[in-house]
Amino acid sequence: MRVAVVYSGCKTDPGRVLFEGYNTRPWKSYEEVANNIADTLKQAGFLHVSIFPEGVDLLEKLNRHKIDVVWINSGGVQGIDPVCHLPALLEMAGIPYIGHNPANASILDNKHFFKWGLVAKDIATAPFLVWNNLRGRFPGRDTPRFQRNFADYDGPFIVKPISGRGSVMVEVIDNIEDLADCIEQITQETHNPVLIEKYLTGAEYTVAVCGEVTHKNQHLEIGDSPMAFSQIRRNLDKDERIFTSMDVKPITNDRFTLLDPKHDKKQVDQLIELAHRIFIGFNLETLVRIDIRADENGKMHVIEANPKPDLKRPSPEKTSLVGSGLQKIGMTYDDLILSLFAHCLHNQLKRKTIYHCA
Repeated sequence: MRVAVVYSGCKTDPGRVLFEGYNTRPWKSYEEVANNIADTLKQAGFLHVSIFPEGVDLLEKLNRHKIDVVWINSGGVQGIDPVCHLPALLEMAGIPYIGHNPANASILDNKHFFKWGLVAKDIATAPFLVWNNLRGRFPGRDTPRFQRNFADYDGPFIVKPISGRGSVMVEVIDNIEDLADCIEQITQETHNPVLIEKYLTGAEYTVAVCGEVTHKNQHLEIGDSPMAFSQIRRNLDKDERIFTSMDVKPITNDRFTLLDPKHDKKQVDQLIELAHRIFIGFNLETLVRIDIRADENGKMHVIEANPKPDLKRPSPEKTSLVGSGLQKIGMTYDDLILSLFAHCLHNQLKRKTIYHCA
């Protein structure tokens, strides 16, 4: 089997795009993680593993190298809904891949789509409003939409791009009067609508969840439910009101607390239940990290689901929120990579869409 791991191509590199456009999502290459994934596959015995950047020249490369399966490790190159571009291309070309399908990639990466889905499924999320500044500057409290979503709530608010990563451009705004300027600034950067939501004052949590097929102790198993793991409480510094971007402050062990299934049973059980409801309810097929914030009464509210959680190989200096809890369930980083790969093949074989590899 010939495998390619694809990271985000840079639009300024020669031949990557036809014409340079804008980025609605902050760009990052993810090339380092692509190398981590490729190295793991090679160590597991895959003989043909290539690494390519995403771009308009990718399909020709995949065809020339006779690639059977693509691992999507890209957030896109440029344009609207960039996380959808690669899976859509692969669907059109008939190449199986590890990653979210185009529809799910769009729902997960567009925070307002995902939150509307949470509301429809009766899963608690912070009250929110989406504002498109291209249709006029935000008028403040007097708009009926604000009243419908926030009533008499005066703040603070979280203001963020509808499509983003790593807390980039996420702001805490205390006064309603300051919302319009913040919305305008984010719109100028992203050319996209902006999400405004109620600031919740409780603890921050995360949980990772992936499919039922897992690799552990040199064996593959098919479980009865999605695998939820790495239940974490994020540790905020005194001056932090939200978790700071990993681009600003690396994820080190002192920045989070891995919850214990016995001592933190209530929180762990709630996180697992939310993870299963979201993975099954949104018909997901591969890894996501779910970010959760509690309100002043301790009730958990789902904030977003990260379709592209960090899969960097852990080191003594820094780790990832997803990988930090693997040891507790008897797995390694390599086990997780092979689990994600095996689950993809399992689904493709059930659909009878991968027999060209035989």
